Formats: sequence, structure tokens, C-alpha cells
Amino acid sequence: MLAKIKENFLTKKAFFKGSSVLALTTLLSYTLGLLRDRVFARTFGAAHILDAYNAAFTLPDLILNIFVAGALTAAFVPIFSDLTSQRKFKETGDFINSVLNGSLLVVLLSGLAVFALAPQLSNLIVPGFSPQAKEIFVNLTRLLLLSPLIFSVSNTLGNILVAQENFFWFGISAALYNLGIIAGAVFLTPYYGIYGVAIGTIAGALLHLATRVIGLKYRYRWRPVINFSYDYRRFLKLMLPKVVGHPIEQLTFLGFTIIASTISAGSIAILNFARNFQSAPINIIGATFALTAFPLLTRAVSAEDRKTFRKELSFTFNAILLISAAAAVVIYFLRRPLITILLGGGAFNQTAIGLTAATLGIFALSIPTESLSHLLARGFYAKKDSLTPVLVGLGSLVIAVASAWGFAKTLGVPGLAWGFFMGSILKTALLYALLNNKS
Repeated sequence: MLAKIKENFLTKKAFFKGSSVLALTTLLSYTLGLLRDRVFARTFGAAHILDAYNAAFTLPDLILNIFVAGALTAAFVPIFSDLTSQRKFKETGDFINSVLNGSLLVVLLSGLAVFALAPQLSNLIVPGFSPQAKEIFVNLTRLLLLSPLIFSVSNTLGNILVAQENFFWFGISAALYNLGIIAGAVFLTPYYGIYGVAIGTIAGALLHLATRVIGLKYRYRWRPVINFSYDYRRFLKLMLPKVVGHPIEQLTFLGFTIIASTISAGSIAILNFARNFQSAPINIIGATFALTAFPLLTRAVSAEDRKTFRKELSFTFNAILLISAAAAVVIYFLRRPLITILLGGGAFNQTAIGLTAATLGIFALSIPTESLSHLLARGFYAKKDSLTPVLVGLGSLVIAVASAWGFAKTLGVPGLAWGFFMGSILKTALLYALLNNKS
């Protein structure tokens, strides 16, 4: 009995320690993100030039999220944990190299295709842009295609850090990424305009990678090979649904970007500013708690301990719900002063402030649901079920974009946030019901 109490105490202590580290580093990252947005707003305002930069992220981010970001996390951590717990060091090294090199190869080929087709794709992604704005979009897209290559390596190393619960170096890397973007905006924009920001973005990605290399304690020998071993095949099988499912959020905002490009100049910038404010508590609370709980849930599943799995899931769910709901209330009622203080001034006028605040008010409603969806999805990943969150996410994507299209016709940019809210409610409710039934 005493041993069990001690074990529970140590588990909770580890959880809160990991959550605290991640929360603090994520808070630092988002503080720098707000500073970044302030520099953008005061320098460029809500204008087509900033719309082009934000839209240019769409395709590089889509490549990254399809082949690297979430797909890697969902599939990598459980298998890496299995191999290291069995002390299969050679197999672990082969597995890491296969994942890393496979990701780089796919991202490179995808990037080359997007580079070649960027002019044609501009007509699909930003149909409302002028020819001059489309040209800037194409140039920025091609430059930013370097970032998925860098993040392919960085995210692989980051998943090793997560599996080993080394959360400091994992979390601080995002802060340095934003620092690179800010440096580009401040020091390079006077010479290169919006392209200076893109150069700073690439520099930030390199800082992101360098930080994770420094923090990596697990040492292995890199080799330029892809070994289709049992473990790597298992990884690909587990990853495949996530390849389809993880970019759902990016596809949702791709749909929003297409719609926003047809509304008015600055609509994409306003959408992104409001979304960045909303995503801060989601990532600080929801993603942080979910990521910290993920190794605990994974180990409970590996040990076939359903009671511990349900207990850890319930504890984290309640913590996320309570804190995220409080954050949503604060942001909803303080949205206008927040936008005014943090973004107002310079080229960002009162009209832009009002539209951003109105959009943020609607986005705030989905903070609890989006925060909880991070945890619920990882509950499925721990059970090595990456298909269910994909199917649920696809349903929410259709609802979100269709609703946004309808709302935007009468409400403008805030209508996009209403569409997102509708999709978020559907996604979280279904994930909760299905996981509860499965546990």
C-alpha cells in the first residue's frame, strides 16, 4: 500500500515538474510570439504585404505537418520507448536514422514539387490577391520551403527529448525560433522588406535545431541509410493515419486563408493575429499537459494497466478543463485592451484593432475544447490508435470550413472564428465519447 502511494506521488511529482517546465518555456515562446506580432503590426499593419507572408507559410507548414510534426510524435515515442526499455541500442539507432532520413527525403521531394508549382498554386491559395501580391507570395513560399527540411531533423530529435522527459530543451527551442523571426523583422526589414522577415524565419529554424542538438542526451551514430526493419515498418504503419490526419488544422486554416483572401486587404493578417492570441493558452495549457501526460499514458498501456490509464487521463482532463476555461473567460473579457496594448499603434489602426478583437472573442470560446482535444488525441496514440483521431478530425474539418464560408459572407473575418468553434466542439465531443468507450 505504501509502495503504491509512493509510486503515485512520484508520478504526480514528475508530471507537475514536466508540465511546469514545458509551461514556462512555452510561455516564454508565446511572449516572444506576441512581441513578434507587435513588431509585425506596427511595421506592416493589416496590409497585403503581411497577408502574403502569412499565406506563404501555408504550403511549407502543410508539408511539415503531413510528413513530420504530429505524425512523427504519434508514432515515434511509443516505439522508441519500447526499444529503449528493452535496451535494444543497435535497433534504436537504426530506427532513429530510418525515421530521420526518411522524413528528410520525403520533405525534400515535396518541397521541390511545391517550388516548381508555386505560381500555379498561388491562384488556388490566394485567389483574391493582386498579381503583385501573388508574386511576393510565390517568392516567400519558395524561400520558406527551407524550414521543413530543418524541422525534419529538429522534430525527430525533439521526440527523443519527449520520450526521455527532457522537456526544457524541447520547450526552449520554440522560443529561440521566435527570436530569430523578431531579429529578422527588426534588423533585416529596413534592407530587404518582408523578405528580411523570411530570412529571420530560416535563422530561427536553425536556432530551433541547434538547441535540440545541445539538449540531446541520447547519443547514436548517424548514417545516411533507411532500414526497413520490423520497428520502422511498425512506425510507418502507425504513422500513416497521422500523415492524413495531423495536417487537418493546417488544412482548416488553408481553407480559412482562401476565404480571407477574398474578403479585404489585411484579413489574413487579422485572422493570424487573433489565432496567435487564442493558441497561446491552448499550447501553454492543453498541449503542455497533454505532452507531459503522454509518456505516462503510453507506459500504462504497455503495462496493460487500464486503471492507471483512466486515472491519469481523468486527472489531466480535469486540470486542463479548469485552467483553460478560466483562460478563455479572461481573454474574452480583456480582448480589446489586450489587442490595443500589444498590437495597437504604428500602422495598426483602430479598425484593425476592432476586427482583431472581435475575431479573438469568438476564438476564445474554443480554447477549452481545443485544449482538451490535445489530451484526448494522445490517449488514442498511447493505445497505438492513430486512425480514430484522423477520422474525427476530418469530420471537424468539413464542418469548420463549411461553417466559416457561410458565416464569413455576413460577418467577415469573425465568421471564420465561428466556423472554427463549430468544428472544435464536434471534434472534442466525439473524441471524448469514443475514448471513454474504448477505455
